[in-house]
Amino acid sequence: MPKLVIDNHEVTVPEGTNVLEAAEQLGIVIPHFCYHEALGAIGSCRLCAMQFHDGPVKGLKMACMTPAQDGMVVSTTDPDAVELRAHVIEWLMTNHPHDCPVCDEGGECQLQDMTVAGGHHLRRYRGKKRTYHNQNLGPLISHEMNRCISCYRCKRTYRDYCGGTDFGVFGSRNRIYFGRYREGQLESPFSGNLVDVCPTGVFTDKTFRFKSRYWDLQEAPSICPHCSLGCSTVPGGRYRELQRVRSGVNRETNGFFICDRGRFGYGHANHEERPRSAHVDGRVTPIDEAVTVARKRLQAIIDTDGPDSVVFLGSPRASLEANGLLAAWAKECGSRRLLFETHHRRDLAARILATRLGKRARSLEEVRHSDCLVLIGADPLTEGPMLALAIRQAARTGSQVMVIDPRPVELPCPFTHLPLPPTLLETAIEALATGDSGSFSLEQQQLLSKMREALASAQKPILIGGSDLLGPYGTKALLDAAEKIDSEQRPVGIMALLNGPNSFGAALLAGDGPDFDRLIDDLQEGKVKALVCLQNDPFRESCYPAKAQAALGHLELLVCIESTPSLAAQRADILLPCRVTAETAGSFVNNEGRLQAFMPVIDPGLSIQTTGQGSHPPREFFTETPGSAPQPDWAIMANILDLPGNLATIRQQIADEDSRFAQLPNLVAASPGYRLQHFEDLPPANHRPAERPGSFDLPLLPVTSFVGSEWLAHLAPALNPLRTQPAVCLHPELAASLGIDESETAILTTHLGHCHVRVQLSDNMVSNLVLTHQLWGSALEGMSPGVVIDCRLEKEVSR
Repeated sequence: MPKLVIDNHEVTVPEGTNVLEAAEQLGIVIPHFCYHEALGAIGSCRLCAMQFHDGPVKGLKMACMTPAQDGMVVSTTDPDAVELRAHVIEWLMTNHPHDCPVCDEGGECQLQDMTVAGGHHLRRYRGKKRTYHNQNLGPLISHEMNRCISCYRCKRTYRDYCGGTDFGVFGSRNRIYFGRYREGQLESPFSGNLVDVCPTGVFTDKTFRFKSRYWDLQEAPSICPHCSLGCSTVPGGRYRELQRVRSGVNRETNGFFICDRGRFGYGHANHEERPRSAHVDGRVTPIDEAVTVARKRLQAIIDTDGPDSVVFLGSPRASLEANGLLAAWAKECGSRRLLFETHHRRDLAARILATRLGKRARSLEEVRHSDCLVLIGADPLTEGPMLALAIRQAARTGSQVMVIDPRPVELPCPFTHLPLPPTLLETAIEALATGDSGSFSLEQQQLLSKMREALASAQKPILIGGSDLLGPYGTKALLDAAEKIDSEQRPVGIMALLNGPNSFGAALLAGDGPDFDRLIDDLQEGKVKALVCLQNDPFRESCYPAKAQAALGHLELLVCIESTPSLAAQRADILLPCRVTAETAGSFVNNEGRLQAFMPVIDPGLSIQTTGQGSHPPREFFTETPGSAPQPDWAIMANILDLPGNLATIRQQIADEDSRFAQLPNLVAASPGYRLQHFEDLPPANHRPAERPGSFDLPLLPVTSFVGSEWLAHLAPALNPLRTQPAVCLHPELAASLGIDESETAILTTHLGHCHVRVQLSDNMVSNLVLTHQLWGSALEGMSPGVVIDCRLEKEVSR
């Protein structure tokens, strides 16, 4: 490891570290623009000049482009280096506008910081400035090209790191332009990262524009609630309104970036219809009184019908602490009916993964460094977007990427695709493990053989699965295949995409408890009288919503603890409002079993924009903050159980009762977290459905979309322009047999009814399958991802 001296301080750094990074380890700040830890260095800004006095390199050099070597003696304060940095800053500022007071980047602008650090304080240039026309880049990103200093970070992030193709650099010399060939909405699902990487105000968050200054925001480290990957985020709020989300840094998960769903999907926190007061039988009630009523009514049912007449339903959206206390409440009541997921395929898949994953768990950082990735039944861009970005980084370093999936999967990197029907995914996994591919065509056998050979020759192979398409049996097959393929010298890793931010933690708590389908039967038979629902919506999120709604109609009592305007919250006999993730502290366990903490950003309440009708200061005054009744989900549970409402105490209690969560009391936000170790018996496998719902002639596979299929993102107005319209996707051969052309309108008929859909064609999918997206707030809302049903598709006849 090289040992060098910087400003009379000695430092030892790993091989491959550049001098700029070595200086940062000593706490020495070197002005720079083009360098970024995730992007590397290109030496375009020329600002990180340092004087090398001794060692293998001498003279004035760019620190970001100079690898650290043994024996180097470096000075950051040498007069020549200081003078060069001052000149570079002055050159960069020659064309920069004097618009800091109106620039949204003010206060967190790296150009401001580096201008001061570079010693530039007086503008001598009096000539005309270079100017550009700005582009409309869509509803999320603002473009102010006149502020550009040509650091190339935007191009390197959007094109090189994220794989976007509709944005780049144009021009030459001092006429460089960063934008699109023609203005229009940015197509990459990672476009928001332009805001984070731009060191000036060229790219800013349009949804946050002119709302607050950086120094006025309340910020805290948090975890993204939109998928199971557990990406680090930093939400910011003011005046009781969540106003933006930027990427946090966790090198084990998301690294330095997040997807647009995580960045712009915070609207659920400000949603005008979210529950903000407790209700008992439709009457607004103080929350403590509502808790007391809930306990009394539940106890009355238990006394009359027994403890198993009450079902306790947790959620992948609820914190580990709240789910843990819900389990404690069920145990105290004597009820064995405890579960945390209403979609039984997702539920059992998560349970199997949680009990068998163990040391095969792989993080996004390990995916980025894998040399062979095989995806089976997983569509990262819709189910876990940052996984797609991690796969791209692996591909950029030479990793082989192969996909087995019935859908026309898209990835931001080259890959080999084998389209197979959903019913053959398990068989394909077994073929990868055993080499027995006799049930496939010759072309399919050749591709499977190629994948098997790639897995055998790789040093860091990872199998990636999606719980929606694989379900419990496919997930078990994936784990079995990893055991058969790997060896002590070359273990095979597993990464599976789950439903929510705490699906893994909920699965650990569920153990071998019942699944929701069994409870529907008990509801219909009158064995279940009451349901306690914690941040879940069994009316809409089960595999068969219509069947679930009919069964839930038999309930005598529904107690709902909820933070969003769900159907369960609307139909609850007793509603207890809780806080969203950005308003409370807690923890999630992500899909690799990593326990991570999040902190509160703001307290709940109606924003001043709402209470003041848009004016400030408000013209009305209240003894209590309007809309401030919601409490943390774990605090409500603690109140019900007569426990101290202290998070540290609750965490200690959970850790004492369950050794798997022994690290919970030591958890710190903005840290990599702890990966849990877990080895238990498998939950009982649910029976396979005897037949698909419906009596039509075509198989229909509902799948998720980037925005419209995730409940919290559905509640975010900023993401509405990204929502897809109801559509079906067909292979051209199937479309031709039905007499339907691309972009035409067709009528989709299922056992749920009729729906008008737009037709899309793709030859990169299974030929005898119809695909559609489950979309909240549309006629396709009742579709359950991963559950194949029968359908009929007919061309709409104009009248």
